[in-house]
Amino acid sequence: MPTVDTTKLIAGEGGTNLLPRAVSSEIWRKATAASIVPDLATTSPIILGDNVFPEVTKRPAATIVGEGANKKDSQLELGAKSIRPIKAQVGLEFTLEAITANPVGVLGLLQEELSSALARQIDLAVLHKKVADSGSAITTGGDIALDTVQAVELGDANAVDSDIETGYGLVTTAGYDFTGFGFDPKFIARLRQAVNPKNGQKYHPELGFGTQVTNFGGLTARVSKTVSGQVDAVTDTNIRAVAGDFNALKFGYALNIPVKKIEFGDPFGNGDLQRRNTVAYLAEVIFGWAVMDPIAFVVFKEKAV
Repeated sequence: MPTVDTTKLIAGEGGTNLLPRAVSSEIWRKATAASIVPDLATTSPIILGDNVFPEVTKRPAATIVGEGANKKDSQLELGAKSIRPIKAQVGLEFTLEAITANPVGVLGLLQEELSSALARQIDLAVLHKKVADSGSAITTGGDIALDTVQAVELGDANAVDSDIETGYGLVTTAGYDFTGFGFDPKFIARLRQAVNPKNGQKYHPELGFGTQVTNFGGLTARVSKTVSGQVDAVTDTNIRAVAGDFNALKFGYALNIPVKKIEFGDPFGNGDLQRRNTVAYLAEVIFGWAVMDPIAFVVFKEKAV
């Protein structure tokens, strides 16, 4: 059994000591795995400050020329979208007694809770432009939220396939591909409940329970409560699914700051750490996204009651 050196958790230079690399790396791995946006979007390099994403508004087309005929040029037109990344952070405090008594448990809790909190914030920002711990709107940085794109209002549960077809038509008629789905668990329940009224057979008997749906209709699918926004302090938006051409969603990290251990000062406004015999852990990530064209996406929304 490996030996855990508790001094690595409770000692060090205040504000400069980082968790072991294996722990920090695991937190970032879990954060990106738990967040559905990085899975669905096109990953793009993001820098601190303004980021400009070029967009092809008119593609060059080939032509046929006859023998000895003059060749001609094609036209390429480009647009651009500029966005600024935003910073997400999450902090935890532990008493020295708790760390010393159960260092392995603290490491596990850090990996689970910090990564999960960052994952939820990333999704809530891109899908709803909301702050996780307050439910308020993000007012600076980032791009529009995906829940502001064109919407299909969901009807009877047995008509869910028809609703999806309607959304598919909106996206493809606009000239975009349909590449994936982000589902709220309630939408999976709707799909599971849908039956053919003529024979009572389920339309989607292949769907299981839970959130482990990774494919639907031959396309990439991810499931998370963040699709509806009903996590942390954010209330239900009635969005049950988002779909479309996720090549038109650019996402990237500008900076991943490893988890920092802070032993001195008052980083979260709770009082001096030394006076309270506590240690703080802080994780931060700077990320950005750009919705290149809103009509490349569609959301499926329940009627408000």
